[in-house]
Amino acid sequence: MKRLKVLIICILGISLSGCMKEYPLNEAQTDIVAEYMASRLLENDKKFTPSLISYQEASEIDDIIHNDETMPDPTEIPVETEDNKADSSEVYPSDSTSDIQYTLSEVIGESNFDIQYTGYQLTGTYPEDESNLVFSLDPRAGYQLLVVDFTIENISDSDKTIDLSKASIQYQLDINVGTIYKPQLALLENNLQYIKLNVRSGDKIPAVLIFEVTKDIDMSDINLIVSRDARTEIVEIK
Repeated sequence: MKRLKVLIICILGISLSGCMKEYPLNEAQTDIVAEYMASRLLENDKKFTPSLISYQEASEIDDIIHNDETMPDPTEIPVETEDNKADSSEVYPSDSTSDIQYTLSEVIGESNFDIQYTGYQLTGTYPEDESNLVFSLDPRAGYQLLVVDFTIENISDSDKTIDLSKASIQYQLDINVGTIYKPQLALLENNLQYIKLNVRSGDKIPAVLIFEVTKDIDMSDINLIVSRDARTEIVEIK
């Protein structure tokens, strides 16, 4: 009650002053000012316990607040633990399929046939035997033909037709790791790219892929890369 009386006297004293500057205060700010004024008036009363902090304490708290504003929020600092530590296998996942070895038959996808590479030849025309010749393939000037030979064996118990005419198989001849050649579109019935032949059980038939390569190229390292979907086989030619 005593504090209330003093507070009322202080407010009346301010309101009756002739020379003053008006500061618009909201309700909360008015309560703070009134509490501060009452605290100053009653600070010598031994029975009075001030509820406001001192100016020095307020300054120290203000400095702490401003210093904290430059510090990052502890919740934003990532802490590495065993649970959230990045796993290198997740960041750089290994391709498990790259370690799987496929045969040429598995890549081509004809389970009834065993397809094997048998050799290669360099020639100026194909076929070289011109007797009963229906079709021949000649290279451009400065080029030669590299013919890759295969055998296709029917390993089933009955006659089967091997049909690769619509198969999406990619053949690439890689010479000295980086020089790539695509096969020629030769109109031969045994062209492995488009072969469609009936093979009796247990029989073998020849097949070829023909590439046109320059005559002066160094062919110390030759590989045939055969791919279909996610499967790949590298056949070492030389």
